Amino acid sequence: MSATTILFKLKSMAILLAGIFLLVACDKIDEPFTKKAASGGNDTTGGVTKRVLLEDYTGHTCVNCPKAAKIAQGLKTTYGDRLVVLAIHAGGFANPTSGGDFTYDFRTDAGTAWDSFFGISNVGNPNGLVNRKGYPGNHILSPSAWGGAISTALAGEPELDLAISNQYNASTRQLSTEITTTFLSPLDISLHLVVVLTESGIVKPQRNNDATIGIVPVIPDYVHNHVLRAAITSTWGTQVTYAGSTYPAPVIKSFTYALNSGFVPENCEVVAFVYNSDTKEVLQAAEADLVQ
Repeated sequence: MSATTILFKLKSMAILLAGIFLLVACDKIDEPFTKKAASGGNDTTGGVTKRVLLEDYTGHTCVNCPKAAKIAQGLKTTYGDRLVVLAIHAGGFANPTSGGDFTYDFRTDAGTAWDSFFGISNVGNPNGLVNRKGYPGNHILSPSAWGGAISTALAGEPELDLAISNQYNASTRQLSTEITTTFLSPLDISLHLVVVLTESGIVKPQRNNDATIGIVPVIPDYVHNHVLRAAITSTWGTQVTYAGSTYPAPVIKSFTYALNSGFVPENCEVVAFVYNSDTKEVLQAAEADLVQ
């Protein structure tokens, strides 16, 4: 056998061995990436995100409320889509005045009813609820307690998911929204779905006593965010499950709403949440831009 033939065979064998090595190496690299993608980052819920509802009960003549709103916005920045914020103007501090800076009215029927039911005004503003957990004795939380309660709530596994699909007709100002509730585990309880409309970027005066937040005693160009504008369902929502239906199929609910002429569609969001009909605790929340 010539030296040239031997050299050729050695080169061929080296190429074959290199190819086998690369195939083995690729198997070792691909396997964990494939598993990670398949799990969606959460083996037990298929990638569904647990989302928490923070209700900030506030008012335009409440001097401490801008500081609470800043806390809420900071938490929203921290948690992003996992936190849904409602700024609910209700109680004495939300009453409009007959003249001056505070003639505007952010009150809603739903917000007033919730404020009365949960007793927020009896304690005073600013206070709030995190997933309405703890009702009827330990549900009202000061702004300093919101962060800890949200962190604890987010540590739990989601029991259901919510998906929001919006269609908006700009010429008629008509909103059509479809909410899909998907159940991830057996739930032998009654549940209600509430759907509301919020608006951000509303510039109106706000009383204030903290110079680190803005002008004292009134911030003339205060930006109000996450303001509850209206309930699209009734105040306490529509029932989606009944006790005894332990693993229901997904429930789809559709609603229409005519947008008030004073609302800016591009600044509005549809917020949905599902709660335990008996305990009032919110199990899941979601939000989506009105103009999608």
